[in-house]
Amino acid sequence: MKELELQTQIDLVKLRFFCRNILKNLIFIAIIIGLIIVCSFNLHSQQSGGGYGASWLKRDFSARTLGLAGTFTAIADDPNAIYYNPAGLSDLSNDPSFFSSVGLLGLGRTNSTFAWGQAIMDNRLGFGIALNNLHTGSFTARDIMGHPIGEYANYQYAIAASTSYKIAYSSFGITAKYLVENLEGSETIATGYSVDFGALFNIFDILKIGVQVQNASGFLFWNTAYSDMMNLPWVLKIGVSYSTYTSVGSSDDISTADPTRREYYDYYDNILRLGLDFTYSQYSVAPQVLLGAEYEAHQYLTFRGGIGIYGDVWGKPKLFPMNVWGAGLSIYPDIDVINDVVPFSYSIDYTISRELINQSGINHSIGINIKF
Repeated sequence: MKELELQTQIDLVKLRFFCRNILKNLIFIAIIIGLIIVCSFNLHSQQSGGGYGASWLKRDFSARTLGLAGTFTAIADDPNAIYYNPAGLSDLSNDPSFFSSVGLLGLGRTNSTFAWGQAIMDNRLGFGIALNNLHTGSFTARDIMGHPIGEYANYQYAIAASTSYKIAYSSFGITAKYLVENLEGSETIATGYSVDFGALFNIFDILKIGVQVQNASGFLFWNTAYSDMMNLPWVLKIGVSYSTYTSVGSSDDISTADPTRREYYDYYDNILRLGLDFTYSQYSVAPQVLLGAEYEAHQYLTFRGGIGIYGDVWGKPKLFPMNVWGAGLSIYPDIDVINDVVPFSYSIDYTISRELINQSGINHSIGINIKF
């Protein structure tokens, strides 16, 4: 009986320590976010020009995140974290993982991305590199009289490098991006940079809270006659994710390091993830609230879907605006001929999502994920 009471007291002390640590980290990240936003207001108020650049960076771009309607701030468990919350890189495997995705946006536009990420030092330190590209297709440029003057095409690139560090149940990360906007067919080009900050809090591997400030600092510099400089609007994202496992099992295998020893491990089936994201952009009329879900129904098949439950439509706040939604799946092929040769596992993603400026209103995206 005394042993039980002692263990109960120890558990209570651990719980109090855990809660105190989480509270300290939440206060710390709230202070950092406040300082970043205040600095951003001061910086943006000094810029020349009335517009803002690189708005395409606010788009969801990979097949998986599009299927979740962008609710990835707290999930952040693959290299997508580079753009959605770099703090999640510390939770990746110690082996490298890659993903590549292509979206067909209509009107000749495509969005493609490639990313690598992995963690080291017992998942304390994470790294990632990504390339994101939006090609808006070719078009005929005309003068003020309507006469054609040539064929133009717009290419936009973001090269990102990220790192993160985990402290107990909390992770903190940063992403630096080099930006290029090139109007091919003319001599007009812009280069610039932006910096994102992220934090992730893990509560008993069930509940995660994520925070990201996108474009905490960022500018584009154009090579025009007036050397125009455009600010990038900051975006604040706060997300919560919940994971549950409907089936748990255990297995053992011979250790690869010591053939005389066996290793025991748990495995999980039927994983359900729920995500809720709150997003507010510097020039938004109203905040955006997104809900997403992902269900690993089988070891070979995962379903996902997401929708915006609050946002603005043409400058007016609305419940279920239906301007953000997505649905998709992941397939994990079990092809012996391939699996016996390649030293990695892989999956294929497919998603349909809302696309506002094409005739069908639909974006088709396909991606591949590779884990070594």
